[in-house]
Amino acid sequence: MTPDRITPSLKRELVLITAWLFFMLVIGMINDSILLFQFIGLLVYVLWNLYNLNQLTSWLATPSKHTPEVIGIWDEVYYQLYQLYKRQRKSRRKLTSILNKFQKSTQALPYATIILNEFNEIEWFNPAASQMFNLHSKIDISQRIDNLIRQPEFSKYLLKKEFSEPLQLLINKKKVVLSITPYGSGQYLISARDITSRSQLDDMRRDFISNASHELRTPLTVISGYIEFLQHKADEATKTPLDKIQQQIERMNKIITELIELARLESSSAIDQTKEVDIATLLDDVYNDALALDKNEHVIELIIDSKESDKQTCSLFGGYEELRIAFSNLLTNAIRYTPAQGNIKLLCSVSDANISISVQDSGPGISYEHIPRLTERFYRVDEGRSSEKGGTGLGLSIVKHILDRHNASIYIQSKVGEGSTFRCDFPILHPGTQLDN
Repeated sequence: MTPDRITPSLKRELVLITAWLFFMLVIGMINDSILLFQFIGLLVYVLWNLYNLNQLTSWLATPSKHTPEVIGIWDEVYYQLYQLYKRQRKSRRKLTSILNKFQKSTQALPYATIILNEFNEIEWFNPAASQMFNLHSKIDISQRIDNLIRQPEFSKYLLKKEFSEPLQLLINKKKVVLSITPYGSGQYLISARDITSRSQLDDMRRDFISNASHELRTPLTVISGYIEFLQHKADEATKTPLDKIQQQIERMNKIITELIELARLESSSAIDQTKEVDIATLLDDVYNDALALDKNEHVIELIIDSKESDKQTCSLFGGYEELRIAFSNLLTNAIRYTPAQGNIKLLCSVSDANISISVQDSGPGISYEHIPRLTERFYRVDEGRSSEKGGTGLGLSIVKHILDRHNASIYIQSKVGEGSTFRCDFPILHPGTQLDN
């Protein structure tokens, strides 16, 4: 130990033991037994320290602000330990306060919250979790969660330890969405919420749209038949209003068809991701349909940028008809809003991570503030122009739903007066890869 590390307490202790041994030396010289009295002096010092060590052990077992009465270095030891004890008590009170606040906040959460340890045993849960999963604190704490939530899909989800996506379960006749977040050293936080009401509302909305759309088709068909009959016998004065009525009936039929398609997409099961779709064949069909619709009013090009080495990757996996509807909608919009003799391109390119299919036009373009809302139902940039062109405001919403089902994304770039580009990015997948829907 270096001199600069010697504390004042240790210096005092060295002085005391030196004085004590000197005293015993003098006594030994007087009695002509120096070694004996030096031994007695050291023994007394050791016994004194053992006594103080025993006192310290007793105090550490039940620490309090009343420390034993001691002298020398032991007084400093008790002082430092007591200061440490006070700091620990302060930290413990602060930690307890934080924990109480956390528990109160989590108990007030409407979502069920459960904390698991590394062995998937319950350490804590809030009242919402108790009610949702029928848990009881006295008997279920330290129980394995998969012994209490006996759902095969939950056990697989827990065992797989891939928690990037939430899990939906049917528990006690309630539809529950559950997510797990790892934290700390092997601990997990389970958060679950009841989506039964929301799911029922979504089902009611889809059923209403589907049923109402089907029910509207019959009267519209009857009205359309009578309008066609009247058109054949109409004079010039009544022919124009009858033509306008027929146009609106056709537009209404188109809206109904697209509403039914949206309801089908929302309620249908996951797509079959094992089916391979050849992009060249798909785009060629979409391109030929567009040419038939366009009737040579625009310059439409199909460009597939695929190198020889990319032939294996230039395929998608999913539903052929759904993808055809999506790309046809994009190309039809381009034809609808691009001025005559304008340029329209249907493009396909392959990168290391994505297959990109784009529709590029030389139309009037779209202002930046409208772009984020283009895929909303019935949203139109220009209400009058959309109605005049026969748009329903549902085409891009259908495209968005189809792309979501194929784990793809849509990106829109547009500038007023310079045209627009709608790009669909598909991640390159292998057959059998599970897609999110």
